[in-house]
Amino acid sequence: MRKTLSIAIMFIVPFLVAVTHLSCKRDITKGKEGMRDYASPYENALNVRILLLSGVKKAELSVDGRYQILGSLSNVIDEGVKLDKTNVFIENGWIHLGGRRHYNSELRIKDLGGSGIVLDSIPYRGEIRILPQTDREFSVIEEINIENFVVGVLGCEMPNSWEEDALRSQTVAIRTYVESRKKANKNESFHLDKSELAYRGMLGETAKSVKIVQDTAGIVMAYNGEIFSAYFHSTCGGHTEDVNLVFGREKLPPLTGVKCGYCENSKYYTWSVNIEKSAILQKLQKAKVNVSNIVSVKTVNPGPGNHGSEVEIIDAKGKEQMNANRFRLLVGPNNLYSTAFTARNNGKSITFSGKGWGHGVGLCQYGVQGMAKKGFNWREILGHYYPKSELRRIY
Repeated sequence: MRKTLSIAIMFIVPFLVAVTHLSCKRDITKGKEGMRDYASPYENALNVRILLLSGVKKAELSVDGRYQILGSLSNVIDEGVKLDKTNVFIENGWIHLGGRRHYNSELRIKDLGGSGIVLDSIPYRGEIRILPQTDREFSVIEEINIENFVVGVLGCEMPNSWEEDALRSQTVAIRTYVESRKKANKNESFHLDKSELAYRGMLGETAKSVKIVQDTAGIVMAYNGEIFSAYFHSTCGGHTEDVNLVFGREKLPPLTGVKCGYCENSKYYTWSVNIEKSAILQKLQKAKVNVSNIVSVKTVNPGPGNHGSEVEIIDAKGKEQMNANRFRLLVGPNNLYSTAFTARNNGKSITFSGKGWGHGVGLCQYGVQGMAKKGFNWREILGHYYPKSELRRIY
């Protein structure tokens, strides 16, 4: 559940990436290498708000350097040269932090020394905000420069040892996805949930990832002038999938699915797993899916990538259909790798045999690496996985 909270964006964090070409110009000109510079519709284009925690009663926080704590009116209510490890919690409407209690609608913790703010053992580069949700629960939001965020995500989404053009392709896809989410949720307290992307703060940063992000800073993909949700996944299994089939979203040419043929080196290109019916049933019933004793499972209405749009579950009472990707996520994405599967009934268990890992929409990460190894550059790679898209520099 998302609760809209009013948050004023008061600052821009220092760049991790030294991008010298950033500008506030709004003129539309033909850019280099087939890219266009155009008037960005995004306000505060260099910041993004990430939901790190929600509905928690306690979190551990520290700053190994100079810091400030600000209240909801941006007033400094505490500062120091180091904030030792401390618990954050709410009691009777008061936010407890650093051995003190503060009666505020939010607290903002700023790292002034560049060491990062450590939250539950993970260091974050951005400003951390504590926002009460109830009289005992709160959420934690990081506001961070987009380029810094992309660096952190890149190091977690793709191995640092992979080809540079594979990494550049992934970087542009990440930035495009983030910008699309930022626009969609511009009036919310946060733009995207940390769980939407692989992100572990500063732990994902490397010298190579900084350079790769700098190479493409400010570049995104668009279709008909609109930045779109540039989905990506681990392995497609031979053909990417239509976004309409997987997520029920309006058809979009860059996300209709393409033949891949470059991800055969992934160990998830083909796979087979055996899962107990009781384990599947437990997870489905916990999510309020109306099933009892499972007899069999099968996918229906497969798309061009052979991912089923729905799963049909036959039990003692009849048939139940549900979104295939939801079924996969409920069973467990690390148990059931994709929805491009066939299922064999084994009595008390089901053997799923399939291809690919992930939802199958957009960029195939192992395919990107395969293309880069064959000499394709990042522009060609993105043009393959997101057909009819164009590259644009938005800042």
